[in-house]
Amino acid sequence: MERSSARLRALAVLVALMFVALTTRLWFLQVLEGPAFRSSARENSVRFEYLEPLRGLVYDRNGVAIVENRTSLQVRVTRDELGPDAEHVVLRLAEVLEMDVADLARAIDTKQYFTFQAVPVAGFVDVDVALYIGEHAELFPGVDVQQASVRAYPFKALAAHSLGYVGLITEDDLDRADPRDYGPNDVIGRAGIETVYESSLRGVRGRQKFIVNADGETIRELARIEATPGDDLHLALDARWQRIAEQELGIGMGIARNLEDSKGEPLRATGGVVVILDPATGAIRSMASLPSYDPRWYVRGLTQDQANFLRNDDLAPAVSRATGISYTPGSTLKSVTALIADQALDDVDLQGSYPCVTSYVHGTDTVHPFRNWEPVSGRSISFADALRMSCDTFFYRFGSEFYQYYLDHQLSPNAQPLQAALRAWGFEAPTGIDLPAEATGLVPDAPWASEHPELFENGEWLPFGDILTMTGAGNIRVTPLQLAVAYGAIANGGRLCRPYLVERITDADGVLVKDPNARCSQRLPYPGEDLSYVRHALAEVVTGGTAACAFSGFPTSAVPVAGKTGTAERGSDRFQDTSWFAAMVGPVDEPDYVIVTMVEQGGFGAQVAAPITRAIIEGIEGLGETTRPGCSGQSTQDR
Repeated sequence: MERSSARLRALAVLVALMFVALTTRLWFLQVLEGPAFRSSARENSVRFEYLEPLRGLVYDRNGVAIVENRTSLQVRVTRDELGPDAEHVVLRLAEVLEMDVADLARAIDTKQYFTFQAVPVAGFVDVDVALYIGEHAELFPGVDVQQASVRAYPFKALAAHSLGYVGLITEDDLDRADPRDYGPNDVIGRAGIETVYESSLRGVRGRQKFIVNADGETIRELARIEATPGDDLHLALDARWQRIAEQELGIGMGIARNLEDSKGEPLRATGGVVVILDPATGAIRSMASLPSYDPRWYVRGLTQDQANFLRNDDLAPAVSRATGISYTPGSTLKSVTALIADQALDDVDLQGSYPCVTSYVHGTDTVHPFRNWEPVSGRSISFADALRMSCDTFFYRFGSEFYQYYLDHQLSPNAQPLQAALRAWGFEAPTGIDLPAEATGLVPDAPWASEHPELFENGEWLPFGDILTMTGAGNIRVTPLQLAVAYGAIANGGRLCRPYLVERITDADGVLVKDPNARCSQRLPYPGEDLSYVRHALAEVVTGGTAACAFSGFPTSAVPVAGKTGTAERGSDRFQDTSWFAAMVGPVDEPDYVIVTMVEQGGFGAQVAAPITRAIIEGIEGLGETTRPGCSGQSTQDR
């Protein structure tokens, strides 16, 4: 009996101890750890999902949509979630997508995405494929099918360098961005106006708040904030003009490859540019650059051939030659330097006459004569005649005077008058166009010479620096857009305009968000009559000068054209001359638009660039192809 009683007491003590332990544990969980567990429970039961906004559209000046959105069923693979059976998952997915396994593996193993990001491996898949992957999720861990809004380009590769493209956001982008605005699988503008106007085009993400159970299944929606679509861009660019410019530039470059340079070698015509600008406002009506690329490549993902093409350094297809590369402008610069000489040199008068000789000698330096591009009579001619026949030696003497003025007045290297005047025209500075990565070009001067002793003896500024610059030769470099802006100033009476692509921005309802500011506020110090004199001289270039052959038979009485040819040496036997033509179209004293055409390794300006310009004008003005003679032979070309 006593033994049973002892056992009962021991059992009672054990039960009591168990109740004490259980009570203590409950107190610990409910009192001390209660808030933490309640927070954890809330976190586990509430999920957020972001709603991506539709990206803003892009329209041309006539309201034609040139960048749109479309829906794509997109298969994505997250490498971190493939699990230990990754190889078999890829094999199964390749079979379902009817893709080569090696191609799919390469797509998944891209360096453009981090391992935690969902890599798009197939777009625009059939609904049946999407349903099969969803219904057999256990066979495809890390594989997801999402409905994505992707960019669509109704005009294919039209204006690719201006429009740009979008691409997946990078880690650096995410570090700089507000996490409420972007996630790791979002796209962002990567080039052109897509990147410059990213903040307008992007829109604002929405957000959904859900209650889910322990299995992650949605119980109900708690709250929803709709995404705000991005704003729409309305361009100054005209899609019809752009199509004509790109087409005629391509045709003209093809024709050039059947011609020969001054050494009898076939022209390579490796690249070209056409810029069309409204001189009254600075609006870009067209900007073509070849070779180009198709932004649709980035929508479906680059093939190896496309990637290799874009990485071709010699062709540089991803770079806009209109804004991203600078060139020696050749004689097209004479229209500017004629005005500079008239204003800056006391003994020069735009209405005067000066000798055009076969060769020019600076001072007594007969060892280094500067020759004209063809023999001439040596008579005195007017500035108009010098522009019409493009006499180099006529302009050399003014470069010599600029150099002598610099020496005689012991000016500081940063105060050279010719260089200061050229910079006032906007050379060696970005134009301010609403595009990224704009080249500045080069106006060579004494400080630059000191850094290049291989070109200037002992790094000392020498006469040829100013002399060659006067004719757009030597080391001066300009972008085609800078030259178009300068000719725009000649056309509009001396106002230097900031060129632009985007005319205005509206929201999804068409309400104006942003209007352009004044863009032609800088006025150059040249009298209107001097600018008019140059315009009329350039009209003679087309009717009876170096461009006469290229425009023979063209109805200049109905569509007036004034322009200047240019042929620029590249300073190396490896490269052929650059072909230029800069023109103003419309009434001489109030031109409607400016066109600058440039062809790399395209030979004479009158032989290649001028005929391309003519064909573009014919297309824009609806003239059809007028009677064109064949222009060949160095004797009629502008050097």
